[in-house]
Amino acid sequence: MEALERALLYAMPNFMGIAIIIIMVISRRNVSLKNSEKMYFDNTLISIAIFLFVGSMLWFCECSEAPFVIFLNRIFSFVYSMVLPSIGMFYVFYCECRMSPENQVSRTKKYVFMIPAILNTVVSLLSVFSGTYFDIVNGKYVRGPLFSIPFVILFAYLIYSAVTTFMTSKKQINLTKKPEFLYLASFSVLPLIAGVVQILFYGMEVLAISLVVSSLIVYNEAQNRLISIDPLTITNNKWQLNRYLERIGKTLSPQMMLFVMFVDIDNYRSIVRSYGREAGNEAVVEAATRLKKIVSGSHDFLCRIGTDRFVIVAQRPSEPAADITRTTYAKKFEELGKQDFKAYDLNVSIGLAGAETINSMEDVDLLINEAEKDMRKIRKVAKRFSKMSKSSLYGGNYYEEE
Repeated sequence: MEALERALLYAMPNFMGIAIIIIMVISRRNVSLKNSEKMYFDNTLISIAIFLFVGSMLWFCECSEAPFVIFLNRIFSFVYSMVLPSIGMFYVFYCECRMSPENQVSRTKKYVFMIPAILNTVVSLLSVFSGTYFDIVNGKYVRGPLFSIPFVILFAYLIYSAVTTFMTSKKQINLTKKPEFLYLASFSVLPLIAGVVQILFYGMEVLAISLVVSSLIVYNEAQNRLISIDPLTITNNKWQLNRYLERIGKTLSPQMMLFVMFVDIDNYRSIVRSYGREAGNEAVVEAATRLKKIVSGSHDFLCRIGTDRFVIVAQRPSEPAADITRTTYAKKFEELGKQDFKAYDLNVSIGLAGAETINSMEDVDLLINEAEKDMRKIRKVAKRFSKMSKSSLYGGNYYEEE
């Protein structure tokens, strides 16, 4: 009876944690956002839920010396040792997606990060027979000589994710991005402390609960972020643009002007008519990916404000300096598309408008409208030049449908 009470005492917090994790996973399943970033965070939560469950089952299995229960004890011990580093691995993948302009983990990094978790899985399986990580003696879990290895691998993943996200936060000049990466870095703090405590003091099952608390912190940040990002392109949306301009307007240097570049995909309707809505979405995502690469590492802020329309906010000392940036961005966009073998050419037109001060959201809308008008002028000039070139090429008049 005392053993059962002890098992309940240690298992109940884990069951509460499982309930919290399940709620988080279900709420995220209802989100329309479908990408690698979401998948890796969901996998992190699911791994934590499995860790909580098998940790609870280990305490219940210690209440009996029946052969079948001992067998279950070994299975749960294997899963416990195996899944622990997986939590860190999936979280590293999630952080890598958040730090990447393409929201993807490179294939090389993915393979490198998977190696420790795979090796740990093999040793965990062998421990069922060899006792390397654990053993079951008289129905009770006993630590093996290398029981701390899964914890060490988890710590390595957590330290890596904390350091890289913290450094990324330091590099961010965008005021809205800094807190996001600081939240990601904070995930590792509690599990690192709790993991050390659990290694030093057998029976102190604090790691699982610390993982739940850290997950809640990052989950809350991720939910808040959903409000501020466009689900298709994983770029900032108009709401985040307003927040950014509201902040930057108060800290704008007297030596700087604020410029808006209005970016619009050329012939977007023709792409949709010829190749379908799905191809249109692919074109928008491809344009966003290129633009994210272009502004990556700069002070400039990118967001999507319409179906095929983006805005880049930049601080420059003068209009000529901003115009040079616009030309550079247009060339870079074209260069990034040279290896893109699609049935259609993906090009953009970029308009520019600047202001010395921003006092309200009405000023922002006016600035965006001015940049859009400038974009339309540039597009008309480009079309006229294209018609003249084709007319010269064919030796006569050339008419193109607007």
